Amino acid sequence: MVYWRSLFPALCLSVLVAALVASDSSADQTTASLDARFGGYDLNDDGTIELRWVRSLGMDRRPSGPSRGLVLVIVEPRLLGMTGPDVAPSTALRGCLYTFSRDLACEGWRVRVVAMQVYDGPRHQDGRTLLAIRRYLLAVRRQAPDLAGVVFVGSFPEGAIVRTYNWRQLQPTVLHDGQPEREDFGGRPVPRVVTMGELVAHRSDLMLADLDGNWERIYHEGPEKVPTLWAVYPNKTPPPDKSPESEWALEGPTWHYDLGSTTHQDFFWVNDGQYELQPWGRHGVRVKLLDERRDGECSPADRKRANPMSVPQILVSRIDARHIALRPKQDVRGVNGEGLLDASGRPQIVTFASEAETPNPVGIWERDPDLEQRLLVEYFDRNHRYRHGAFAEHLSPASAEYGLGSFMDELRTARAEWQDFALPGCDVTGETADLTAVVNWLRRPAVLRGIAAHSDPWGANFKAVEPANVPALEAACGGQPWSWRREGNRLVPGLYPTGKLDFAILRTLWQNGVLPDSANLFLHSGCEITAPEGAASLPYSDPKYGYWQGAETLLFYAKGLALVGRSKVFYDFPTGFAAELGAGKTFGEAWRRYFEVESAATDIEQVGGGIGRKRAYFWNVIGDWTLRLVPAAEGPGK
Repeated sequence: MVYWRSLFPALCLSVLVAALVASDSSADQTTASLDARFGGYDLNDDGTIELRWVRSLGMDRRPSGPSRGLVLVIVEPRLLGMTGPDVAPSTALRGCLYTFSRDLACEGWRVRVVAMQVYDGPRHQDGRTLLAIRRYLLAVRRQAPDLAGVVFVGSFPEGAIVRTYNWRQLQPTVLHDGQPEREDFGGRPVPRVVTMGELVAHRSDLMLADLDGNWERIYHEGPEKVPTLWAVYPNKTPPPDKSPESEWALEGPTWHYDLGSTTHQDFFWVNDGQYELQPWGRHGVRVKLLDERRDGECSPADRKRANPMSVPQILVSRIDARHIALRPKQDVRGVNGEGLLDASGRPQIVTFASEAETPNPVGIWERDPDLEQRLLVEYFDRNHRYRHGAFAEHLSPASAEYGLGSFMDELRTARAEWQDFALPGCDVTGETADLTAVVNWLRRPAVLRGIAAHSDPWGANFKAVEPANVPALEAACGGQPWSWRREGNRLVPGLYPTGKLDFAILRTLWQNGVLPDSANLFLHSGCEITAPEGAASLPYSDPKYGYWQGAETLLFYAKGLALVGRSKVFYDFPTGFAAELGAGKTFGEAWRRYFEVESAATDIEQVGGGIGRKRAYFWNVIGDWTLRLVPAAEGPGK
């Protein structure tokens, strides 16, 4: 309640000002025509409406000086209390969006804010809905060639990329394992070609950012089987000047092969692994690799790059709290009718009839629309204050790593005065990086934070806290755990002896108000940290989609503003990201720079071999891509 009392006057003022100026900032006739054109938009005429309606929110803004381009803000109507295109926005978020559009205009952007209702039913066709949004963006760009990018606010479909690649390898191999025809090549490395469909990006906005690519052509709703090939050439050797994973000639007849498939649904198929098979002899095949047919998603211009790959024309990011705005389930009750929270709203012990009936404490949360509103209002308030210099005294780097090396050298490239930066507690590394140390690291104010730790869709893994030291972890998190441990037939408020920086820890920090008044820009190198749980099998509207999502938990519960992260298991990090921020570039521009660097590579070894040739596709930005390390009023690039 203290938070809402402090924020309420500013919100009231924003809403009042918005109401007074709405008539002066309404969309012009051309814009209204565009919105009408995409109302009831069915991309493939199959009876499923992808874009139900689009409506300008009357917040169009122009900068007082030269324009840097158009920023389109697309908002989920549910968050504004809009049940239809003729319903006026009625939530506090409306005032936040007005302030956001005004801040963007003050930094030189033209701004348009629209509410867009898209398909959110049970059909798993997120990619097709995304393509309908892409058609809308293409129409906007025809009207406004200076379209710089899009910020989505709320829950919208996300794209998934499946890639096949003719991967030359030198590896120990067993074919037909567990079958009568099993082949073992004696444990020695043998040359082989492996081609299979791999979900390389559970979450991608590249198909929206690359407006001249062929993304419609490569979309598959499925379910669809993607063929798999294993072809072994035991008597061949790679050229001495090539690494085993280079694109050296490896094809032709073989008796040693296996064919199969993997099944995927609702995906964009980047098919860089095409081949032809012909019978050879009685039991063999002749393999012909069709590498010249790859890069089907690329525009003609992008195919001419030294390393052909799609490169964004516009910038895209998402501000979405829906997956992590969760409350303890209200229908979980113990044997005496007790709920997870006591009468004062604090976690309590719940006893069940038996151990078998005691639920998993990870699964006892449900979506909370009120909390979602609060997290978004907090986010935009933090965003506004950051742009106006509220956290200037916190402008410093901070790195936490476990097993992957410190991020501090990368962060120091952002500002010349950081070259010798070394403040105790700001560079948590190696064996000192247990979870308590990382929590204390978050409690020290900083702005640019790097996290390098093995991760998954739910969080980053640091050194586990010893069981005897769990009370110290709970104390660092504010004393009252907002999580439960399962102890026999009871759920007991408490944290596990773990190293996982995830929802349980970050929600506890936020709920207890432990973190300082600060704002954080995160560079995160952990695998799959932006991947939503369930992306391979669930539509984006399913309650289980993105549950406990790691990057979004960090963004909203750890005072974040923007985060760059990877949605695949890999080993790279965007080249020069911190240095780009130091040069006055936005978070989105630093993300796009990685595509430009990778696409200019003239040696495949520079991009991680053929399997890594499009590794930039794995990366995305959540939060606000328009932010810079130093607010526009103070730093370079004003």
